[in-house]
Amino acid sequence: MKKGIHDVPFLDRWSIDQFLGKAASSGFEGIELNMHEGEGYIHLGTSLAEVRAIGEKVKGLGLEMPTLSTGLHNQYALSSENRGVRKRGEEVALQMIEVAFEMGASIIQVVPGTVSRDTPYERAYERARDSLVNLASEASSAGVIIAVENVCNKFLPSPMEFARFLNEINHPAVKAYFDTGNAMVTGHPEHFINTVGDKIVATHVKDYRYESGDFVAPLSGDAEWPGIMNALHEAEIDGYLISTPPQYKYCPERLMEIASADLTALLNLIETTKVGRN
Repeated sequence: MKKGIHDVPFLDRWSIDQFLGKAASSGFEGIELNMHEGEGYIHLGTSLAEVRAIGEKVKGLGLEMPTLSTGLHNQYALSSENRGVRKRGEEVALQMIEVAFEMGASIIQVVPGTVSRDTPYERAYERARDSLVNLASEASSAGVIIAVENVCNKFLPSPMEFARFLNEINHPAVKAYFDTGNAMVTGHPEHFINTVGDKIVATHVKDYRYESGDFVAPLSGDAEWPGIMNALHEAEIDGYLISTPPQYKYCPERLMEIASADLTALLNLIETTKVGRN
């Protein structure tokens, strides 16, 4: 597994050049950029020429960009009752596929759907599934994987349902993006890994505190990290661990350094667990 860092905690602190430079000097092997509506390092209005230029900067620093993420599918849900909203969500995904192709990223993260009290669950499930089936061929043609993430939105909350959803899509270009903290809210991360592990291509790493209900940095919450890391190892998951820490009010360079050190500590748990069993 390799170490990566998400850009969101640093967007209003550094330029893209500063972010990439700090990521490289802090020991990360890759970075994840988040596509926004109209701001951020990459957004819906970013030209392909600008995208390619950023991709060259990433490579020039010896970094990889394994994944491209977005929060826009919470707004433009693929499960929406409104056909126009669903269509917009599909358009966002198609643009992400194009951007990923231009930058050399092999994975885009997609939120599969959202469910409200007034949304019939069965219809939301079918719409989200059908949208992803439609997008799969475009992703495959571009050599990009759509990684569906487990999120806290009352949709696909259990690992068995999540696995069934992916099995029904049954396309090699549609896999899973595992989020450790989200899995703590809906169940136990180890259960998710054991059930969906063969489909996991990337992992968002964060922690969670049960008492306060807060997402926190890795090793700062209630996650049983030795068990999680051992489960990832035994499932032979070798993709990126992407840290998504909360933003610091000050000293973003310190956050970058600590995030890198935390991932190193988590990776070292694999060796510690293996030694302890021998």
